[in-house]
Amino acid sequence: MQSRHDLMKNLHILFVDDERLIREMVYDMLGDTVGNVSLAADGEEGLAFYRDSLRPVDIVISDQTMPVMNGLDMLEKIKQINPSQKCIMITAHSEAAYMLRAIEIGVEHFMIKPIIFDKLDTILYELALKIEQENYRAEKERTERRELVEHTFQFSFQTLVDNIPLPSLIVDENDTVQACNSELLSLVAGTEHYPKLLTKELDFKSLFFHDAMTKTSPSFCDWKEEHLYMGEDLAFEFEASHYRLKLKRMRTEGQKRFYILCMLDSGE
Repeated sequence: MQSRHDLMKNLHILFVDDERLIREMVYDMLGDTVGNVSLAADGEEGLAFYRDSLRPVDIVISDQTMPVMNGLDMLEKIKQINPSQKCIMITAHSEAAYMLRAIEIGVEHFMIKPIIFDKLDTILYELALKIEQENYRAEKERTERRELVEHTFQFSFQTLVDNIPLPSLIVDENDTVQACNSELLSLVAGTEHYPKLLTKELDFKSLFFHDAMTKTSPSFCDWKEEHLYMGEDLAFEFEASHYRLKLKRMRTEGQKRFYILCMLDSGE
C-alpha cells in the first residue's frame, strides 16, 4: 500500500464552484497535499472538463447552487459516464433536501459549508484509499482473466499438437514455445534441447538454424511471415537427418499471432 503522501499526490481533483474566491481558497488549501487540482465555475464547465480531461479525474468536489447547471445535475451526468466516479457534494444547511437525490445518484460524501480543510483532507484520503483498493482488485481480476485465457489457450494448443502424427510445436510471434507433442520430444530426446523443450524454455530456432548471423539479423525476426508469404517449406538438418519445416499461421488472440510448425522427412 502506498503512503498517505503518495496516495494524495497521485490524486486529480476537480473542484466546481461558481464563487471565484472559494475556488481559489480550495485550490490553495489542496495545493500542498494533492497532486493535481482542476477548477470549474459551474456544472456545465465542470462536465465539459470531466469529459475532455486527458488525465482522468479521481474525485469531483462540487457545490450545489450554481448558474447554468447545478451541482447535482452535473454529478448525475458524470455518474452516467462513470458510475464508479468518486464525488463529494458541498451544501448549505438550507439545501439539505438535496441530499436524498444525491444519495440516489451515488454521491459518496457530503460537506456542509463552510469548508473545513482538515475534514476535507480526511475525506479525500479515505476516498484515495478506496480508489487504491478498487484499482488493486481490478488489476487482480484482469490478471486472473488473462491467466485463465492463457491456460485455456495452452490446453487448446496442447490438444492440437497431440493430434498431429508428426514432430510439431506451436510458437508465438516472438518464437516462444507454447506447446509441443511427444513425437518432437522423442526426436530431441538425448540432446541438449530436450530439457529446455520440456519446460518450454527452448529457443526453438536452435533446432533448425545453426548460423548465428542468420538468427541475429533484423530480417530473421520476420522469417515466419516471409516463408508464409513465399509459400515455401524451410529445409534444414537435425542430428544428421534432413527435414522440411511446414509452417501455418493460426488464428490470432487479440493482436498476438501463433504459428504451428511440423517437421517432415525431406523425402516425404
